[in-house]
Amino acid sequence: MIIMKTKLVIKLNLIALFFFLTIVENQGSGKVEISEIKPFSKKVLNNYFVLDNYNQFNTPSNKLGALLWSAGHESGNQSEWTSDGGGGEYNSGTGNSGVSTTVARTGKYSLKLSINTTSGDSHGTRNFRWREIGTNKDIIITQYLYFPARIDLDPNNAWFNLLQTKGVKYAPGGAGSGPDQINNPHYTVGIDVRGGAGSRGANYLTLADLQKFWGGTTNVVWKAPSGIDLPVNKWVKIQMRIIQDKGNNGRVLLWQDDVLVIDTGLRNTLRPEVDVNQYSINAYADKTVPNVTSFYVDDLSINLPDDTAAQVYKVTTESAPTSGGEILIAQFAKDTDVQIISPLNNSTKAKNSTISIKSTASSPVSEVEKIEFFKNGILFGTSTDSSIDFNWVNPEEGVYQIQIKAYFKNGDVKFSSINNVLVK
Repeated sequence: MIIMKTKLVIKLNLIALFFFLTIVENQGSGKVEISEIKPFSKKVLNNYFVLDNYNQFNTPSNKLGALLWSAGHESGNQSEWTSDGGGGEYNSGTGNSGVSTTVARTGKYSLKLSINTTSGDSHGTRNFRWREIGTNKDIIITQYLYFPARIDLDPNNAWFNLLQTKGVKYAPGGAGSGPDQINNPHYTVGIDVRGGAGSRGANYLTLADLQKFWGGTTNVVWKAPSGIDLPVNKWVKIQMRIIQDKGNNGRVLLWQDDVLVIDTGLRNTLRPEVDVNQYSINAYADKTVPNVTSFYVDDLSINLPDDTAAQVYKVTTESAPTSGGEILIAQFAKDTDVQIISPLNNSTKAKNSTISIKSTASSPVSEVEKIEFFKNGILFGTSTDSSIDFNWVNPEEGVYQIQIKAYFKNGDVKFSSINNVLVK
């Protein structure tokens, strides 16, 4: 995750906003989770406070840092995948991968992934890299894909696994000492069909948290926004950033040609009962149309993120009548305005009086649900009705930092800037 460190004077409260691009939860409504950072330490310089503030207003970016691994296939084989024992090819059914000269993004070669689903059984070819994801908490996986044709799916079994992370618990003796105790998919990037399976519509990306493999009752699926489809006969850049966490502070983000199309927000990304995640790129399905399905991948890389870059977003909702949930659409965070109108910053008020805190909170896409009022970082008032003002009665002498936090009905949360008030 990108965490930008700043310093603020006399700031005693901090928030974390985590924005979701698109989320649909099967058999129910999408769930938005917003977390606050725990209190942080302060230090004193020249009789005033300087706080170390970790700002998470920003969505993690896809800007690449140090290179960990890459594959361009220019050796004419798949040796880059198996190098240093950090990966390999695993096939089932008719699945097969092999280096091809049919089309290449750069150089002469690419990797061709193929399945024949005529029999209707599960068929898959999976090319793994487990070393980098197993030793780094936060990575960006980049791959360029070329689809010669649209891939349609069977309406009765409409799934296609394109990328995945698997949770693996090794045998008691460690990796390679015996059969894995757990080896289940966790997050899968899939291909779906506009208009539904069987319609021969355009393909688009999805992301699924496969909770049913981990004792849950329903999977959670995010979908790329309408209008962002996978091209045919053209290379497309797909990047996945995974921030691994065994608690609920992980995150998965997906970009298509540098456009952020899916963002899970904070959630579990490394199951607590496993040792590591593993990554693979796949052609894996039960039934496709045409039955013989192939695509190409080239110029893959796994990088650490460049933690100096971020993207700023906010969200709004649309109904999703076909799924029974909500779809969250990206918008710029600057569209939401939260301010304290009175008292002004650096103003002076009389002690034992009534100070009226007047505020404004607006969004072009949502109504205000609740306003919280903070004094020196401590909640001291809440408004849940139409009023967004609050009376502070009988203040004592001192210097105070006043701030409000606005909750919007679409799930957005935003703090105002701090107004300093002297009471004497």
